[in-house]
Amino acid sequence: MTIISSRYFPESSEQRVMQERTVLDMWNQTLVEAFAVRYKVPRRRIPSALPYTSAAYFSGMKTVLDDWMEPLINTRNSLAHGQWIVAFNEQRNSVNRDRTKRLNALTLWHLRLQKNMLRHLERLIFDLSATQYAFERDFDKHWANLKAAQMRISMDRSQEWEMLLQRRHQRGKGHIKRNYRQLLDAGLI
Repeated sequence: MTIISSRYFPESSEQRVMQERTVLDMWNQTLVEAFAVRYKVPRRRIPSALPYTSAAYFSGMKTVLDDWMEPLINTRNSLAHGQWIVAFNEQRNSVNRDRTKRLNALTLWHLRLQKNMLRHLERLIFDLSATQYAFERDFDKHWANLKAAQMRISMDRSQEWEMLLQRRHQRGKGHIKRNYRQLLDAGLI
C-alpha cells in the first residue's frame, strides 16, 4: 500500500492494483505497473518489450514473488484465521498438510528474515516507481541483501539463534543479580 499510495505511482495504476482479487495478484500487478510506467511500455507487453537488463530485473523480482510471497501470504492467512497448529484448505473442510508443515516449521527467526527480505523487495519496487536513478544504481545492493536473507532462511539456523537468545537472557539475569548485589553491598538499596 505504501508503494501504490505514493505520489509517484499513477492513480490509474493504483486503481488497477486495488481491483486485483488476492494480495499476491496485487503484488504482481504492482510490479507490472511499475515497470510499465518506468520504461514506458504497455502493461500487456511486460516483460517481453523491456530492454534485456530491465527484463532481467523484472524476471528476478517476479521469481521472488512467485517463490516466496505465495507461501508467506498463505501462512499469514492461516495465522490470521486462528489456524496456529493445523492449517485448513480454502474451504476449511479439510487439513492442508503443506501449509500445516510450514506453520510447524515457522519460528520468530524465520519471520524476522522474511520481513527483512520483503523490505528489500519493497525497496526495489519503490525505487523502481519513485526514483529516477536509484533503482538501477542500488539494484545490486538490494538484490544481494534480498538473496542473503533467502539464503539464511534456507540454511535454517533458527535453533542456533534461539540458543543464542537463551544464553543472552541467562547472561542478562546474571548481570542483574550482580548489579543488585553491588547496590546492596554499597548500601544504596
